[in-house]
Amino acid sequence: MKWLSRIRRRGEDIPITVAFDEIDVWLERVTNSLFGGFSADSYDGLVSKREELRDCVNRLRDASPKEDLPAQIMKIGLLSRDKMVKLLYSLCDRLSVPAQVNYRTVWEFHNMASSTIDSILSKVSKNAYFVRSVFPDELKDVETSINQLIAALNRLITPLKAKEQELADLTRIYALIARIKSQREDIDTENEKIRAEEAEYEAIKRDLERSKEQLRAMEQKQEWKRLLACQSELTALKSELTVLESEIRDMFAPMQKPLNLLKKQDETGRIELAPYVRAAVNSILASPVRVLNEDISEYLRAIREVISENKGVLKTTKRESALKWIDQLLSNDLRGLSARYESLRAREEALSRELAGCSSLKAERDEIEHAIATAGMQLERLEESISKRKQAIESRQEELTLKEKLLQKELENITGKPIEVVY
Repeated sequence: MKWLSRIRRRGEDIPITVAFDEIDVWLERVTNSLFGGFSADSYDGLVSKREELRDCVNRLRDASPKEDLPAQIMKIGLLSRDKMVKLLYSLCDRLSVPAQVNYRTVWEFHNMASSTIDSILSKVSKNAYFVRSVFPDELKDVETSINQLIAALNRLITPLKAKEQELADLTRIYALIARIKSQREDIDTENEKIRAEEAEYEAIKRDLERSKEQLRAMEQKQEWKRLLACQSELTALKSELTVLESEIRDMFAPMQKPLNLLKKQDETGRIELAPYVRAAVNSILASPVRVLNEDISEYLRAIREVISENKGVLKTTKRESALKWIDQLLSNDLRGLSARYESLRAREEALSRELAGCSSLKAERDEIEHAIATAGMQLERLEESISKRKQAIESRQEELTLKEKLLQKELENITGKPIEVVY
């Protein structure tokens, strides 16, 4: 593989230090020295034979058929000629030589042209029998011209055929260079994305700090401090109301069964409660808390009178227990309890109205807090993305380093001496 020494004996001076961005130029010098180079007229012979083939096809297209042929053969022969001419014109058009003249373009052109010729001739052969029957001389000229064209195409790569190993080496090196370029571009692209995400990260971080500063400034305002105080007081007030309502319901709980019995007996007609008493029973059963706002003491006295005078309404034990509970309720400061409850409810409503008046301030804070939360999520997402990209780049960089070492080894194998590739 150390075939560059043969080049150097010809007086060529191939640099042993090469910039990766200029490696294609370096390799072209190497290959031109190895293969003797290709001049601008390297394709002339092939082009000449291609045009000769086109002339032969023109003559076949314009030729008159043999006389005295059966009509059926004549018809098929003419149709077959038209198909053949169309295919051969296509072949000539597709054999357009490349602008570059070096071993790679010559080799690639030869492979493409050979494949094109094989493909078209396989189709042409299907029409050859009938065309030969009608235009034997013209077809013979076409076949001769095609063979000359193929010979000219093969002569084009004659300088390369004796150096198949060198061609394989260079093909492998060029493929490796392409992979290195692609991977370097991928890494550069990822680094650009990282820089963009880092810039976005810093911008969001600045916005986050501004939002936090706005929040701190808001918290120093008297309006906000008052809002917090109202919220705290309202929370405590709601808790106190809940406890008080529970206590009221507990106070009236022992009366639930006796009152339900009265209601049932009234509904079944066993007894008939006065409308006022019926309303009192229904109100207490519906909500002891709400009934405090009504004349609860009069309600209880009316119910007590019914239970006391109608001894058959309740069994003795239950009747005595019910009367006892009613007396106990009447002995409590129900009016004071009602006043306390109403006072708490009034304060609750006042605080709720005051807080409703601060809705714009709270909305402003909610907006700032939302901006802070959103920025936090965005920063977290960007941190994760940047971290993943950096890990991926690190992995790709390790792969790239291995490929770069392999390229250096390949270049040293063909030169027989150390080669430095500068990236």
